[in-house]
Amino acid sequence: MDRPKFILALLVLIVISIISFSIYNFYLSDYSDTMSENADEFIQLDKLSDKAILVKMGYDAVTAIATQKGIVVIDAGISHSLTAKYRKIIEEKFKRNDFAYLINTHSHPDHIGGNQVFSDAVIVGHENCLNEISVYWKDMDKIKAGLKKVVNQYENQLKSIDPEWQDSLEIYLQKIRYENAYNDLHNNHEVTLPAKAFNDTMSILMGDVTFYLIYFGKAHSGSDILIYIPEEKILIVGDLFSEYGRPSITEPDKINSERWMIVNQWINERLNNIDKVIGGHGQILERKDLQSFIQNITQITKELK
Repeated sequence: MDRPKFILALLVLIVISIISFSIYNFYLSDYSDTMSENADEFIQLDKLSDKAILVKMGYDAVTAIATQKGIVVIDAGISHSLTAKYRKIIEEKFKRNDFAYLINTHSHPDHIGGNQVFSDAVIVGHENCLNEISVYWKDMDKIKAGLKKVVNQYENQLKSIDPEWQDSLEIYLQKIRYENAYNDLHNNHEVTLPAKAFNDTMSILMGDVTFYLIYFGKAHSGSDILIYIPEEKILIVGDLFSEYGRPSITEPDKINSERWMIVNQWINERLNNIDKVIGGHGQILERKDLQSFIQNITQITKELK
């Protein structure tokens, strides 16, 4: 092939590549918007009190408390695009947008994926959050592959089950959550680290509402915290336990169990002023679930001695 023809062929190839890339991005963007719109009808708002609400979609959950000095949000869901919807709902409900703090209960991606949505607030987490998030997000290709694998698994489940089966909606909502998280990465949405970290305890004074944070010790993650809101009689526990006080502990060990017993005592001192316990995926638990958790942790600690 002579030089002019070679150059022409090369230019044609470049043009085709650009067009193909543009079509792909358009399709991906359109697909992302469609998935995001599908989520709208499944977003729920639970009123916890006059000042506190819980916004959730499947296993995605964001708690928001309106205070004299701004709105405080607990956790930010799995996806930038979904959490942007939750933020809008919070703004509409409270008729204000002065977000003061976002508190991450721990470092797992389904709790910090939407951090950037609240970049105008001070993001708070345990100091271990910083390292755990940084380590996790180092290998983007691995994360994308993992998310795509999860999406495919849910797609296959939906193809093989009866749509009327009671768990089919749950599977569908999980698929939406992970697809939005996957699309976020393709749209270069940022993952934002907490700007303010603490080691043991921290208090956030917001005028009429106070937030007391305490590090639980390594359990479900290395950065689990509890958030006690006395004026609202609420305790937020992240993914530390579920209904009936069933602990979510990956690798029990004696060193961390000593910390657990310290926090157990901290909880016991406040137990009579706790009416609602909020789990990391939108579970509204009761004081009896918290008491069962304390008993279960105590038993695990005894067995480790």
